[in-house]
Amino acid sequence: MANKIVKYQLEAGRIPSWIDDGGYYPDPSEIMIGATVDGSDETGLGELASEADVKTYLDTYTSSWTEKDESSDDPSATVPFDQTAAAAGIWSKKIG
Repeated sequence: MANKIVKYQLEAGRIPSWIDDGGYYPDPSEIMIGATVDGSDETGLGELASEADVKTYLDTYTSSWTEKDESSDDPSATVPFDQTAAAAGIWSKKIG
């Protein structure tokens, strides 16, 4: 079978039953990205049909984000958020 990578929101404070792995990169309105359960027809608030679509979506609201610089000894050092790596990580949750 297959699953989908979708945008979704919590339902009454809970993860929807059709989300298998989610909660990734919430936007300002608390829309998150997640992978549906295998075989689900649910598309939530919209399917992200390719890794490029995930990156394009992330680009719309994460341009000012930073993350810890793992290569630095300074615990406060940051680097720009890597949308490409984030999109690849999410897309790796795609089955089929």
